[in-house]
Amino acid sequence: MKKIKPYLYTGGIILAIISIIFIIKGIFPFGSNSIIYGDMHDQIAAFYYHLYDSIHGSKSIFVDFTVGGGISFVGLIGYYLLSPFTLLILLVPRNYVYLMVSVIVMCKIITCGITCLYFIRNYFKNMPSMLQVLLAIIYAFSGYSLIMYQITSWIDAMYMFPLIMIGLKKVLDLEKPTFYIVTLTLSLIFSFYVSIMSIIFIFFGSMFYILTYKEKEDRKKIIASLGISTFLSIGIASFVVVPSYIQIMNSSRVGINFVTLINSKLGPITDKVSMLLYGGIIYVGLLFLVLKYKDNKKFLKFYIPTLLITLIPFIIEPINKMWHFGSYASFPCRFGYVTIFMLILGACYYFNNYKEENGKEFKYKKAILIFTSIFTSCMVLVLAYKFKYQLQDALFVLTLSRNTKLILILMLMFGLSFLGIFIILKLNKKFDRFTICLITIVTLSHIFGTSYMYIGLTKYQKSLDNEYKLLLDEYKDKEDSILRTKSMVNRKKFVSNSALVNGRDNIDYFSSLTSHISLNTYKKLGFGSTWVETLSNNSTLFMDAVLGNKYIISDKNINLDFYTLDRVYDGNYIYINNNPISFGFLINKDDTIFDKNNSFEIANSLYRNILDTNEDIFIIDNDFELNNIEVKELKNGFKKFSVINKDSEASFTKNVNVVGKKNLYLELPTDLSNAENKQVNKKFDLYVNGELLDIDAFSEPYNGSYNIGVYEDTIVDIKIIFRKNSIIKDIYLGMMDIDKYIDFLDRYKLDTNIKY
Repeated sequence: MKKIKPYLYTGGIILAIISIIFIIKGIFPFGSNSIIYGDMHDQIAAFYYHLYDSIHGSKSIFVDFTVGGGISFVGLIGYYLLSPFTLLILLVPRNYVYLMVSVIVMCKIITCGITCLYFIRNYFKNMPSMLQVLLAIIYAFSGYSLIMYQITSWIDAMYMFPLIMIGLKKVLDLEKPTFYIVTLTLSLIFSFYVSIMSIIFIFFGSMFYILTYKEKEDRKKIIASLGISTFLSIGIASFVVVPSYIQIMNSSRVGINFVTLINSKLGPITDKVSMLLYGGIIYVGLLFLVLKYKDNKKFLKFYIPTLLITLIPFIIEPINKMWHFGSYASFPCRFGYVTIFMLILGACYYFNNYKEENGKEFKYKKAILIFTSIFTSCMVLVLAYKFKYQLQDALFVLTLSRNTKLILILMLMFGLSFLGIFIILKLNKKFDRFTICLITIVTLSHIFGTSYMYIGLTKYQKSLDNEYKLLLDEYKDKEDSILRTKSMVNRKKFVSNSALVNGRDNIDYFSSLTSHISLNTYKKLGFGSTWVETLSNNSTLFMDAVLGNKYIISDKNINLDFYTLDRVYDGNYIYINNNPISFGFLINKDDTIFDKNNSFEIANSLYRNILDTNEDIFIIDNDFELNNIEVKELKNGFKKFSVINKDSEASFTKNVNVVGKKNLYLELPTDLSNAENKQVNKKFDLYVNGELLDIDAFSEPYNGSYNIGVYEDTIVDIKIIFRKNSIIKDIYLGMMDIDKYIDFLDRYKLDTNIKY
């Protein structure tokens, strides 16, 4: 029981803290709320539904045809879903999958504490048992787990890391490498992307350990054993690593801009520092360790450079980005669990070799210590409660950098925890039950306060959960059709991968592994996009017909030509195209799309090839009158448009003579390598016939083919106010012939005689 008790305490305390928070916030399994937000909301919870449907239904586990026009799921499985805890979703009905994420996160955080405790008890046996437990709990509730839990797979690398370190020490001490190979292999399988960062640390940490502790004659054997063991682990896990790596390298997110890299300076320093403001007792131990430098020279010779390897990236951004293979998005310290583990390692070393002394006795000493622990604990909890919503607002937009007050509050909470424990140890100078009890109160108060702030965004829970509830209700009402649904719902109010949840095929797709070919293809076809998302909004009626976009779902009542309101579903409006949309079309000639300047040229090419004709369905015009605008020709067919006189209005204008019935569209193609479409964001206002049609037109996510409307035998006056310099190919006007569009739908559809 002496061996088991610490693990029971660790798991029990972590479970109790999370359960209390879940109960207060009504989070599943103690309520109907979930903890999903950010990437967990838009990506991971939706991906769980793919896995669920693959195992419980007839979906392919490796390919998904409902999102993005069809995607490979191999890399996504390796990147997000291979944790053993993922299988917990299979224990609940489909409607509860997004709620089960809460339980998965709970289990992973508990496992982090237990594996860290296992490491501590292996190498620091002289520490008081409860102190071991506290440091393990701090690892479980560290800034890394609280900030990163929304990317659930990254926590798998976190709980495997202490076990890998046990195996690594065995290899470095020339013991059997089996434990190292097994743990590193499992870590690569569970979370290969972040586990590669563990391998980077292993290289540097091992180098300093060998130089400090190993004789020259043993070093070659150690390096050989470590190298063979590491490559063997990577080889065994290659069935995950290789396909996932290939899919990542084809992602639109990959690409190193060396100028940006070198000039990145400190980066989002507040977000990085916030990850380290947890566990005052760690820093008290480190302070005393440094103060007693002479007694710990050999350890510090290894420890300081190894710790600095993980701390320097927090300050020097170019080095930080190299840890992330050149770039990252929103999460600037994905290797942060390594830094936190190293900080705990230093504290453990000091407390393991701590020599108790008799503290100076004076009147009211115990009363002062009790007051100090209660006061600092209460202050931390008060601050956590008072500023919880402000922190949640920052978490919702994935950065603290816009609110300096928050980082100061987190630092104050950390400072109170540090000060309380420092005073307790400075005055008492021994680890008796009284001291341990006071340290436990201060530490657990800090852990509970910060966890309460981070876990479950109370302010946003209802709206985020309702998105899933709506999609799941719609799944029950799903029609048996492979025709696609366009989403014109505000993307901030809708799950990006909604098709995985409600089973209605669409072009919308968002993941860290979105293929740049897929993204660029849909951008070329006139659809909207933002960063690594393909979006089904925008594009033209003709392209909707080609791609089978028969339905539209919107969060407001809209007036669309050729679409009628089919039904209103829980506040969402579902429209259906009045014309018959085909399952497909036969193309008579091969052609390419990437040598075209805009989606109208591509539509004409498809129209000619399907009909085997020389006629076009779009009239294309880019002859706009430029007012107070200078044009400079750039490479690759792009142009730089600049405002000449900033005090005067700059605009593009055109009087369009519409003959017959035409649907008018505008398009401003940007550089396809710029997935953020910054060149058109918040720079243009659109006026049609003297009336303001849209402020910030063409901004993401509505940066594809912009529908002006249907006009017949009239003059249309178009004016585009230009506010900021921009690099685009040109401004294109596309006029689709309505009669040809209707004729195309009626006469040239493909009748397969296949029932789906």
